[in-house]
Amino acid sequence: MKATLSQWKAELLRTGRDRRFFLLTLGMPVAFYLIFINQQGGDAQIAGTFWGEYFMVSMAAFGVLGSSINTFGVRLAAERKGGWVRLLRTTPLSSFGYALAKTLTQLTLSLLIVIVVFAVAHFSQHVDLAPARWLEIVAWLWLGSLPFAALGVLIGMAGNAAQALGTLVYLALSMLGGLWTPVQALPKTMQEVARWMPTYHFARPAWNLLSGHSVQWSDVAILLAYFVLFISLAALVQRRVDSRPEG
Repeated sequence: MKATLSQWKAELLRTGRDRRFFLLTLGMPVAFYLIFINQQGGDAQIAGTFWGEYFMVSMAAFGVLGSSINTFGVRLAAERKGGWVRLLRTTPLSSFGYALAKTLTQLTLSLLIVIVVFAVAHFSQHVDLAPARWLEIVAWLWLGSLPFAALGVLIGMAGNAAQALGTLVYLALSMLGGLWTPVQALPKTMQEVARWMPTYHFARPAWNLLSGHSVQWSDVAILLAYFVLFISLAALVQRRVDSRPEG
């Protein structure tokens, strides 16, 4: 466990020195929030709440997705390509400990992104929720990010294609899941597509909490199904890679 915690600390320190994380993964959702809120105005009504609150959740989910793919997944691919994962096998850190440290790191980054986006919304747009409501939404976006961490692992298996594939998946899930444009404003066909996206079922419970509704178990079940799918595919790819003869 000590080796796992040391690896977790090292991962966080390395991320703290990563300009890409601050400029893209953390900076983009904050910048998008400020730009689109100033264009549309935060007091507009939408889905039983205000646009400033609704889009706050959207951009927090967008940031979590970006971190899972661009920070976690692409870095994992680089480590695999560079032989870092193979090198770790010669250290006291077990494969399980390495995976756990990576997961803890991603959960920490997801929590950081949600808190930063929420803080920007609170201080720039005066978004003010009851303390219990803040905690509920933060907790959901934190725990609900697990399927995207699993997706990051899957993206990390893509090797040299991880960067291009990650960007494509990142943008597609954001757009089709209603994170950029409210689902209600999309054409009917796009609304049907959105309801199949994990990003939609990730953000919808938080949107519902804003309007005083509870989390629906259907969203939890669908996200759990996506988690099982992503982690199973990643394990399958890993087994195929390990079964290849070296050289």
